[in-house]
Amino acid sequence: MLNAILEGKAGRITLNEGIPQSWRTVFQSYEDLLTAAIWSRINYLSPAAMDHFFSTLLGINSDSWGAFETITFWPKYAFPKQVDEKIKLNLSGQKRFAEPDLVIAFEHTALIVEVKPPAGGMQYQQQWRKELYTYLQDDDAKINVHFLALGNLPAAAETWFSELKAEFPQVDFHGIEWRKLREIFQHSEWEAPQDKRIVADCLKALALYGIREPLLPWQRFHQFLANTQLPSEYSLLKEQ
Repeated sequence: MLNAILEGKAGRITLNEGIPQSWRTVFQSYEDLLTAAIWSRINYLSPAAMDHFFSTLLGINSDSWGAFETITFWPKYAFPKQVDEKIKLNLSGQKRFAEPDLVIAFEHTALIVEVKPPAGGMQYQQQWRKELYTYLQDDDAKINVHFLALGNLPAAAETWFSELKAEFPQVDFHGIEWRKLREIFQHSEWEAPQDKRIVADCLKALALYGIREPLLPWQRFHQFLANTQLPSEYSLLKEQ
């Protein structure tokens, strides 16, 4: 489906507004589609590539995590009947569950991921707290947990992480922006052909959301041209 969207072959769809839209426009408007496009492909990386990806993404050695088990998209974790007083302050309305974007389970560790798309809203601590509290109450929760806030981090993110670390000492916190994810895909050495194909698809999905490599400044671009052999029909570029 991703390649059909990228090549303009997916047609149009009519949503609740009743106005036909291209699938490209719809894809760019919904953060869950970006989440699925990227992380469903990471699910198919080889074990060596997956180890490299998570170690580089979080800046840690993930060897102790054990074997990869599952990626679960948008799991719902219920609040217990008796809720801590501090958590009650974070509840609103009748919603009795929290729903992180991803929970990635390994043999000894879980990684909870909250995603905010490039054009979406900011990350916020209240949401993180609810997701962690409900996950850790779940019967299948791992003892060791990492939490990743991906995209649109506020200036207070590190302070929020410190506050939550005091509440949830078994959790390690990480925050990155989308450009870091793109750099990992683009500049890592992917050896297996299957991993190269998966990464190429992930880069295409990121580009659809405007997450591309920055254009080179003109000075560096001319240096690039000077050091690159071009076909004769393009030699005029070097004379500018």
